[in-house]
Amino acid sequence: MAGFTSRDLSADFGVEITGLDLRAPLDDATRDALREAFDDRGLLVFPDVDIDHATQAAISMMLIRREHELDETGEHRNPIKDGWYVSNKREKAAAPFGRLQFHADGMWADEPFEMVSLYGAEVEEPSVPTIFVSTVKAASTLPAELRERVEGLHALHTAAEIRRGDVTDVLVSKVENAPSTVKPVLYTHPRTGQPLLYICEQMTKEIVELDPEPSEHLLEELFDHLYAPDARLEHHWRKGDFVVWDNLSVQHARGKVDAEGPARTLRKVAHPVPRLDQAQQPVFSAAD
Repeated sequence: MAGFTSRDLSADFGVEITGLDLRAPLDDATRDALREAFDDRGLLVFPDVDIDHATQAAISMMLIRREHELDETGEHRNPIKDGWYVSNKREKAAAPFGRLQFHADGMWADEPFEMVSLYGAEVEEPSVPTIFVSTVKAASTLPAELRERVEGLHALHTAAEIRRGDVTDVLVSKVENAPSTVKPVLYTHPRTGQPLLYICEQMTKEIVELDPEPSEHLLEELFDHLYAPDARLEHHWRKGDFVVWDNLSVQHARGKVDAEGPARTLRKVAHPVPRLDQAQQPVFSAAD
């Protein structure tokens, strides 16, 4: 590939990129190769790099072909500012403790995040890994009988609290006026055209065409397929790791993070950011 070395992280998705100076200007061939890898593999890992927030944002936006939006001005702009962290040490950080079930960020929005990236700003060992699965692989390997049952069905996704499965140590978000959206269970990626299995255990409330009990039974079958142990890819964080993924084609989860445990501070960039009023903002708490 153009100016760098790549190594597949699993048979189906994820690739590690080395030998590339992300702080230097990228030529067209390198940018095209990185975009192709991102669209094809869904998740890129750049280990042990020293980059600031501006570089993280520029690379992340370039991968989804929206880097021009970094320079846009006006009331409709979605600025990407340095101040968004997932951390058990920084004050007012997102997801500061607990376990996270599988989800795609902002899945409850009409236009959810297209891209999410995290950079290991401060990481102490042992660090809780982030676990990924591919919704592209899940859609392409869906058993014929199950595919036939979900064709034409739609799922309701919400930012409201959902209790499902084992909620031990799970971090939940309580929202006064929770936003929600309805999307096809088999959803087409708006940029790549790839079919996706578009449901998640943390934010999908129900199949809207079904009664509650058969809806939940069908979702459980789909979750068993999507989150099968052999479908998962773990990233074990180190300081300087830069991980960026397609938020529609890849979902993520994590094990329990302790507030008093080793530092785990990950700088976050995501786009486009759904616009929320104060009553739609989440308040983090542990499951009862």
